[in-house]
Amino acid sequence: MSSPENRPARLLIIDDDPVVRESVAVYLEDSGFAVSEAKDGFQGLEYFRKSRPDVLLLDLRMPGLDGLDVLAEVHREDEDLPVIVITGVGVLQDAVSALRHGAFDFVTKPITDLSVLEHSVTNALNHLRLKKENQAYRSHLEQEVDKKTQNLEERTRELEETNRKLRMEMAERMRSEEALRSSERQLREIISFFEGFIFICTKEGIIEFMNDKLQEHIKSEPGSGLCYELICAQDSPCPWCQRHQALQGQTVRTEFFNPRDQRWYYAIHSPVFDLQGEVHKYQTIMLDISERKQAEESLRQSEAKWRKQSKRLQSFMHGSDRFMGIVGKSQAMHDVYESMLKAANSQAHVIIHGESGTGKEMVAHTIHSLSERGEQPFITVHCGAVPENLIESEFFGYVKGAFTGAQTDKPGYLHAAHRGTLFMDEVGELSLNMQVKLLRAIEGQGYTPLGGREVKKADIRIIAATNKDLTQLMQAGKMRRDFFYRIHIIPITLPPLRKRTDDIPLLIHHFLQQNSDTEQVDTLPRNVMRAMIRYDWPGNVRELQNTIHRYLAFGQIDLGGSSGQKQGMNFLDESGDFRESAQNHAKLQDVLQAREKDYIEHLLQEYKWHRSRVAEILGIDRRTLFRKMKLHGLD
Repeated sequence: MSSPENRPARLLIIDDDPVVRESVAVYLEDSGFAVSEAKDGFQGLEYFRKSRPDVLLLDLRMPGLDGLDVLAEVHREDEDLPVIVITGVGVLQDAVSALRHGAFDFVTKPITDLSVLEHSVTNALNHLRLKKENQAYRSHLEQEVDKKTQNLEERTRELEETNRKLRMEMAERMRSEEALRSSERQLREIISFFEGFIFICTKEGIIEFMNDKLQEHIKSEPGSGLCYELICAQDSPCPWCQRHQALQGQTVRTEFFNPRDQRWYYAIHSPVFDLQGEVHKYQTIMLDISERKQAEESLRQSEAKWRKQSKRLQSFMHGSDRFMGIVGKSQAMHDVYESMLKAANSQAHVIIHGESGTGKEMVAHTIHSLSERGEQPFITVHCGAVPENLIESEFFGYVKGAFTGAQTDKPGYLHAAHRGTLFMDEVGELSLNMQVKLLRAIEGQGYTPLGGREVKKADIRIIAATNKDLTQLMQAGKMRRDFFYRIHIIPITLPPLRKRTDDIPLLIHHFLQQNSDTEQVDTLPRNVMRAMIRYDWPGNVRELQNTIHRYLAFGQIDLGGSSGQKQGMNFLDESGDFRESAQNHAKLQDVLQAREKDYIEHLLQEYKWHRSRVAEILGIDRRTLFRKMKLHGLD
């Protein structure tokens, strides 16, 4: 683009954003303009005085010398220089102020279409050119009038020229009005693109203006009611409203929950001044922040979850020989504990594998207690114990009159476990037909009580247990693949007691302590303890517990042999000599205490009175050891 002197039009860009300067400069230079760049207001004024550009592109928000101050200084020195201001979407009031102070036009950031800026520059150059032509023509006209003041024709031409000038001014005025209307249209477009709600109210609270999005949201038009009625569906002014402060000239920011649409909003209440500088209205901008509030609530829930997890871990680390009532410090059990914690932190279904007597139900109940469902019901179902003809009514319940004897409605296991956990022991005993019906309920398709029509749904977590190989059952056609994969998400395998013999002394002490009527806990002779550790315990922990119960009741340890015959164990020491005690008719408790004293004293001497080590070998805690030492006079 050339100037009237047939040279490229000179443009000066003043903007503190180098990216904006460079992109605008490259585009306008490609369009034929000569572009100079200034990074702030001071440098811009320096370049302006040196180069005298044809058009000035000015950013309103800059550090140091503000854009409005630069505009005032430029127009003080050259009031004819067209200035196009650049402003952000949120600071349109600055653009309006700039237009009032003589700016030619304005564009908004981000400038997504630079052709709009080029068009504005072209209009400014045309405006400048016309203005200069008018000035030149005015000078020429004055010269003509001076020459022909004595001639009527000259006076007539002067009148005609004056009329023409008036017509040109009217045309210019029309163009200015059109430019103003165009700017207003741009402002309306910007408001229409705004994602939030905008409305302006009188002092009485009557809405005079609202943007299209708000009109569409509340299905009302300006002037149809009070703000608290239309915006929040309230019968009286909202308690969270800050309009009184806005009417006092303050800009107030607040967050509130709107009962009309059940959403959270961030609101900015600002005053609107009249020409005399008095507040006569207030403007409110509302932004939907519901997603942010949900994120904050999610963070709070996550914090609570991690706090709960921390408590679980603290419980886990409180003594290395047990976890939430489950006794065992072997590596195999620590692996089980870690799997239990992972299962407790998940909502997925769990399958527990293990031989009979390994504590599958206790593990299942612990997982439930540690999970988010811990305060909800824990329902236990022994699948193999429910007759086939009753299993459907037991799981799904029945309604009155469903069969002979059904006098009342009876809810089933699924209803009882709603929002909680359903523990299905020996899940491999379920029939294929029952697996299909349970699968539908688990997948959220619901279930129908026997004799009823209403489909009910249950929010349950299944923890299943089995002592069988479910994979073999699936291959044999006794378990459906879809049912297997639905419950087999988090597998936990409990080791048999023979695989964790290190835990046997701990379990023996636990059962002795659990069944002791006094503070003094009985102990077993060393040879008996060794025999129990060597025994393979086919019945696992349950068999060990029953063995301890029989010992406490009859004073004798009976271990089942491999042939199924019981092997009685007496309390002989390594020499096998109890004749002296037998001849004196000593009581069993006295004999045991004497042997206990000898054994403790032997260990203390062997380990140089290292009490913690001796307590660990005995499978008791230090406090119990100290009590026994005091009882036997070993302190």
